[in-house]
Amino acid sequence: MRQQTKLFSEVILLTLSFIFIIIGILLLLFTEWVSLLALKGMEKEIANIVQQFLGSSFILIGILCYAIKGIKGKPLYLTISGLLIFSCINLYLLFLFSSLIILPSIYFIFQILIQLMLIFSLYDAIKRG
Repeated sequence: MRQQTKLFSEVILLTLSFIFIIIGILLLLFTEWVSLLALKGMEKEIANIVQQFLGSSFILIGILCYAIKGIKGKPLYLTISGLLIFSCINLYLLFLFSSLIILPSIYFIFQILIQLMLIFSLYDAIKRG
């Protein structure tokens, strides 16, 4: 029997889907425990709600990544390109946000790693055509 090999993009999309779903659930349900921001008063409540919105969007992105992990061709290129654009916008917003408060460097490292993985998976998908 011949074993079916998976494309790098399939593995990346599956990995990202699990990461996004887990982080999304943690942000949605355990916001104060997971949050790296320490605020008090009304700002804390607003920040918690924003992080819960972020958690729900992460869950949706994770489900999307899981649903499209097996596609090939032009839809795959467009999907990875869209996720790459989303990651660039997210990194830009992180830089804007870091000018307002001190953010841990793990945010930036994780976002840059996601971008590198998406670039490599896009290159691999195009190369394998």
